Amino acid sequence: MGYDLLFQRAVRLHEEGYLNEAEQIYRQILETAPEHPDVLNLLGLVAQAKGIHEEAAALFTKAIKQSPDFAPFYFNLAVSLNLWGKPVEALDAYNKALSLKPDFKEACNNIGGIYETLKQPDNAEKAYKQAIQIDSAYAEPQLNLAMMKKDFLALKDLSQKFGNEPLVFFYLGEISFDDGRLDEALDYFKQAEQLAPKNSEIKVRIGTALLTQKQTAAAKQKFEEALALEESVPALINLANIESEEADYHKAESLYKRALDLKPNDIDARLNYADMLYREKRLHEALEEYRNAVILNPDIPEISNNLGIILKDFGEYEEALGLFFNALLKKPEQEEFSVNIAETIILLSRNDKEKALKIAENWQKQSPENVFARHTTASLKGEKIANTEIYSQKLFDTFADNYELVLENIGYNVVRELRNLTGNVKGTVVDLGCGTGLVGETYKAAGTELIGVDISEKMLEKARGKKLYKELIHSGIKEFLQNKPSADLFIAADVFGYIGSLNEIFKLIYPARLAFSIEEDTQTPDYALSDSGRYKHNPLYINDLLKSTGYTHIQEKKTILRQENGKDVQGRIYLAETK
Repeated sequence: MGYDLLFQRAVRLHEEGYLNEAEQIYRQILETAPEHPDVLNLLGLVAQAKGIHEEAAALFTKAIKQSPDFAPFYFNLAVSLNLWGKPVEALDAYNKALSLKPDFKEACNNIGGIYETLKQPDNAEKAYKQAIQIDSAYAEPQLNLAMMKKDFLALKDLSQKFGNEPLVFFYLGEISFDDGRLDEALDYFKQAEQLAPKNSEIKVRIGTALLTQKQTAAAKQKFEEALALEESVPALINLANIESEEADYHKAESLYKRALDLKPNDIDARLNYADMLYREKRLHEALEEYRNAVILNPDIPEISNNLGIILKDFGEYEEALGLFFNALLKKPEQEEFSVNIAETIILLSRNDKEKALKIAENWQKQSPENVFARHTTASLKGEKIANTEIYSQKLFDTFADNYELVLENIGYNVVRELRNLTGNVKGTVVDLGCGTGLVGETYKAAGTELIGVDISEKMLEKARGKKLYKELIHSGIKEFLQNKPSADLFIAADVFGYIGSLNEIFKLIYPARLAFSIEEDTQTPDYALSDSGRYKHNPLYINDLLKSTGYTHIQEKKTILRQENGKDVQGRIYLAETK
């Protein structure tokens, strides 16, 4: 076959999407014409389409060497350099293309996109306007400029002018999504999809919007449709996340690895894969992935936090604390980081109390308003704190998502023990500190109405999902009891560990029946804040207080509340009545 026919066949295969076949012919041509600029450029475009941007850039550079005055070669080089993560070098290549072809509107538009990424909005706007000046009918820079300014009304106007452009509806969907208007966002994304049915990015965006609405099956279908069009890293990651959440770790791992094969430095793929390994208890592998993620981007606080969690699990408390403090410094409003610091300081105190106390005191000195710093320092010193409600609220808001899993892992048995002590309850049961609704699950029966009270709104959200309670109330316990409803039983399961003095609470509940648990400490005359951060109570103090309040019939039982660091936590459960 002649050279021209061979070349035409390769170009045709390339245009039809047969990249491997086209590449084979291009390389065959290069054997006889190794410096042919057009073939080098086309090979570069094949590599670019495959996401191999380093190779693509090298091929474009060779083509430029042969034809240094041809602007499109510089444009193609710029595209690959930017996708390769070299935006400054890409700007140089785009500007070279513009110097050769001043009306290169696409180069101006892409320069605007790079300046946006570099957080230089004035330069981005200037580039977009230059593209518009070259061609006032050119849609993309007008849409990009409106999107950069988050100008929803401008985009709506542009949708009339450019009604056949999928990008305008994609951007309208993005702004609607960010504003929380999910149904509206989905409508816009679907309009974009109708105009560009083979655009994988649009399908991925529809999938993520569906995931936000908890339409997992529909989202999964969209990600699979995106993958049928091309090997999309975002589609692979999202599908892997779904499989991981559904505990199909083998399938999830395969998808994460496919994403990392395509883009080894993708931080989302690394992080989500590491999270999956952690859930699967493959801690050493998870540790390695988190370390890789830190190398890729040391400035993401969540990576430092997650790496710290694994080091804490391995008993490397000081190194873990360094990572947690680093995360907190970058994102002080993230209370999960403070919770992890507090927990790790407590664990360190069991090996070196003096060092742990120094760290806690320094933390409190540096962050005097941090309730976890104050509470942890007081715990290690054995001091009493007058008001722990804010601490409890913040702790359980942070704890809500993993609460039941943690309790399952530590052998928590208090609610079942209380149920055995009280028996069936016909009438109203008030669940003080109801959390995610474990008491509701245990006590729900015909003839029983449940009222739940909790200081953590996030815990109440979990309880609402179970639809077990007649009413759920967001309130502190003392505040609620000031105007308590009449009830046949009040329950406080594992709640008084976050309250010191129980005198006022018992008086407010009396004469109603009361069932509760305590963590016991016979060394304190009444109650003490332990180094675990929870209050322990002396059973003698509890009995005397119940009697002085007016309760005449008190049932008491020693029990193991849970496991902590492999050891049994001793406690007691009570049922106080007046008969």
